[in-house]
Amino acid sequence: MKLITSLTILLFIVTGSICAQTAEKSITTKGFETSIKELPMPTKEGKIMAPVVDIMPHLRGFHDYKKVREEMVFLKKLGFNRVYFILCQPGYSSFSDPTISVMQPGKGTGNHTLESILALGDPNYVYLYEAQRLGMEAWAIIKPYESGTGFTIPHGAHAPLSRKQIETIGGQHINFDNLISENPELRVKRKPEPDVIRNRLKEPIKTLEIAFSLDSFKQKTSSKDYFEFEGMRDSKIQVPEITLWHSQDNGEYIKYDGSIEVESKFENRQVKDANGFPLADKPKRFLVLTIKNFSFPEKHPYMAITLGQHKNLYTIPYSMIRAFTLSGEIPITTGVHVRNPLSAKEGRKSPQEREWGLENHTVKGEEAAKLFMDWGFEFEFQGTGHWGDGWVSSPVYGIAKGKRKYMAGTPCEAYPEVQEHWLDQAERVMKMGFDGIDFRLQNHSGMVTDYVNYGYNEPIIKRYKEKYGVDILKAEADPLKIMEIRGEYFLSFLEKAADVIHTSGKKMQVHLRHSHEAPLLSDDFNELGFWAMPKIVLDWKKAIDLADEVTLKHYYRGDYRPLMGDSIKAYANNRGKRVWVHNYFTQGDGVDYDFLNAIEKDKRVGGILLYEVNKGLLYTGFPDQKWGQNEQNIHKLQSVLQKLNKN
Repeated sequence: MKLITSLTILLFIVTGSICAQTAEKSITTKGFETSIKELPMPTKEGKIMAPVVDIMPHLRGFHDYKKVREEMVFLKKLGFNRVYFILCQPGYSSFSDPTISVMQPGKGTGNHTLESILALGDPNYVYLYEAQRLGMEAWAIIKPYESGTGFTIPHGAHAPLSRKQIETIGGQHINFDNLISENPELRVKRKPEPDVIRNRLKEPIKTLEIAFSLDSFKQKTSSKDYFEFEGMRDSKIQVPEITLWHSQDNGEYIKYDGSIEVESKFENRQVKDANGFPLADKPKRFLVLTIKNFSFPEKHPYMAITLGQHKNLYTIPYSMIRAFTLSGEIPITTGVHVRNPLSAKEGRKSPQEREWGLENHTVKGEEAAKLFMDWGFEFEFQGTGHWGDGWVSSPVYGIAKGKRKYMAGTPCEAYPEVQEHWLDQAERVMKMGFDGIDFRLQNHSGMVTDYVNYGYNEPIIKRYKEKYGVDILKAEADPLKIMEIRGEYFLSFLEKAADVIHTSGKKMQVHLRHSHEAPLLSDDFNELGFWAMPKIVLDWKKAIDLADEVTLKHYYRGDYRPLMGDSIKAYANNRGKRVWVHNYFTQGDGVDYDFLNAIEKDKRVGGILLYEVNKGLLYTGFPDQKWGQNEQNIHKLQSVLQKLNKN
């Protein structure tokens, strides 16, 4: 309580000093004084470009008022007239990776977010002020579904700067925003288990099973590329040595010192993904290992399997690792991602002694096999992966009894309290003076493997029965219909938000994707079930009617496909609304002539969002105190744009 009071007083003091500084125009811009050549914009076809500043990642490197001013002056000198800011959420929720969060100073993490907040007062406002001071438009990007990824720490552990710690499968969620910290029951719910399964989950696990493919398969690694497993001949098959581990808290794992029995057999089986969808027309051949005759302590619901060798042993852990009690099979949660220390100082301590909430990116593979014993698993991280069906070859697999009851940090749009919270955000942003709001559906709060089982909140159950006459607690539901109902609720929020924004004399932009005009049940990149999507089907025509501009937010990975979002682009163009393409030039799209030339040729596109300034255009102090311009990217962007304008 004393820490919170002291920080609050300091925050008021620093905020006051910042307000006094806003009248001053004399802050220098050392650090960006090297010659900056203005980018040749707009392009020959009239396409404008606007950078995206994701504020939270910037704050990890210490930012004061002077540093923010330097960054905005730099963008202005490059010739940008509009800047988008992904805002910090009330409560400073963590997202994307654990390093993008508020961390204790002095722990050797290199994360200075807390000091930046104290120096700036309100980072959102300072960035807004500095952009508009230079004559640039400042647009806010609000991600309604981004209430926090919900990274976990072990049961019983403590993360001092997390507002609340919410119990879940895998430990305790930390670093949610204000809404979910205070109201975790407002998240999107998973389909409840029947009573017979809930009772079975109280029993100890007596048998584990893991199946490895012996037949060939293909798995997507990009929109065009595939990894191909050729399969294994009988003569090449080696049954791996199996070791079991168990844990009470998913923080410390203990090696099982009893004897176990491992049976192996060849068996033809149907191949299914994490959502139960078939992946092959006919059964495939598997090596099935059955592990039994073990006994874990009653209060140890977590276990891990390590393999003596795992080369060419491929499984889909979310559907091909199974657990049984004496009464039958139970649902389990499996994972291959393991927590990873960012603070070497805390990392040297035991799981019980260390301060948590100072973690780095998760790891998998051999690194995970070295760390899981003292760090535990980050279950459900990035769902089943980026592309493909979830095939992995790993030396270690984590297992937890049961399934999570909620979709991590995703608020359910069907609750009035959620819409009121979102609308309050929009009203506050308008009062702050932003020139517009871009509502981004994509987020990091909905990482689940079996996305078809979510959306079972009371208002949605009720609405489904009204529309289709089916009680989805007693009968099978159509996941797309659940997504459509959720989309209707979200559209009702957009209607109210549009009124607030337009009444303020400002503009609204909405992020859409091809999956909205062609909805499929798939968890591939760009599809509805992808881990970064909110899992809703939106009436995209009505959304465009409400908006002033539209963003097509696809992962192109350097391969612009004009037919993606074809109908969305045509509909928006016919109504005189600019369409923006989201260019992940720090995440795979890059500053590439062929890619940008393909966008240039698409006359329905009017703008390109450059995502993001951090690392893409500037190094902002994290990690390793790296600062300054990304000269290589800037020079490349200069040359590509010059080439575009000559042709």
